Amino acid sequence: MTDTNQPLRSDARRNRDAVLATAMRVLSRRPDASIQEIADASGVGRTTVYRHFPAREDLVRALFAVVVEEQRAIVSSAVAEGGTVAAVLRRLGPGIVAVGERYRFLDAHRGLVVEDPLKDPAPDEPLLAWLTAAHEHGRIRPGLPPDWAYAMIRALALGANEEVVAGRRSPEEAGRLLGETLVRAFAA
Repeated sequence: MTDTNQPLRSDARRNRDAVLATAMRVLSRRPDASIQEIADASGVGRTTVYRHFPAREDLVRALFAVVVEEQRAIVSSAVAEGGTVAAVLRRLGPGIVAVGERYRFLDAHRGLVVEDPLKDPAPDEPLLAWLTAAHEHGRIRPGLPPDWAYAMIRALALGANEEVVAGRRSPEEAGRLLGETLVRAFAA
């Protein structure tokens, strides 16, 4: 796998990004697509794909990392926009569901990724950091530790996405309902 501690040359970065973008598109239509099909669709050679992702598991891990980064960006954006805790939580609901909807195809590959990068968040995880600050300022319901709130938000987000997958809710409705549920559950 590519050494993530060393920056990639610009052409290598472009190739890697092209492979990831193509893999998302191809795997969302055909979860069992081969690495060769992904290479062909991305316009790079199979050896280039394998240089960045020696095994399918490496490619899937990289795709999950994209999801994590997008979720962090959604949280950071919702927090940066400011407002009350309720306003931030209402913005989070639709954003979280949209990411889940966009990357739903990865559910077929979950078995390839043993570790869950969101299960044990780093201290700089934006949602946990925001929850911690809000808790310290009394803006989250008393008695709900930030790590508990974080875990429950993740669980509610998974449930909201399952409602979309089951066809019981549209992504828009699930996002709105998730936001409202988060407000009622966590805002002081």
